[in-house]
Amino acid sequence: MLFESEYLYVDDISQTEISAVVQVYNSNRDFLVKHMRTDSVTAQCVFDELESMRKLGFTSCKVTAKDTNRIVGIIDFKVDEESYLSLLMIHTHYANRGLGKQVYEAFEEYASFRGSKQIKLDVVTSYTDKVLSFWTRNGFHKSEDISLNWNGAILPAVTMLKSL
Repeated sequence: MLFESEYLYVDDISQTEISAVVQVYNSNRDFLVKHMRTDSVTAQCVFDELESMRKLGFTSCKVTAKDTNRIVGIIDFKVDEESYLSLLMIHTHYANRGLGKQVYEAFEEYASFRGSKQIKLDVVTSYTDKVLSFWTRNGFHKSEDISLNWNGAILPAVTMLKSL
């Protein structure tokens, strides 16, 4: 286990857990349509994405509920002096229960413990205000407007920062 909160733990994804990660992705259809130009992904697609992130130096992890031992989300990050949080996704069945906040707070503590002074993330702004609002409530501020190239789709986004 890399880090945990009261109700969740975060750890590496094993080969046998890819199908559960696929379910997390596929439960977030709006994300898939906007970011990946599809309404569902396959195990091979997720495996390829995890491998791509690993080659870029990111850690991709499952978020598991302690009480049920079910994978309820995923998180991709790179910890350094300026840490980069690439993805935090909760299965829609578990959304709006405070799990994203718990995972983020545990990640922030982990990054700080490992010497990080700041966390950076990019938020796509063209399909929902909920994500931007979530990060603002968690202490992030807008740094700059950017465009992200995500699988060939050019998406308007904002870089957000939080000092630790």
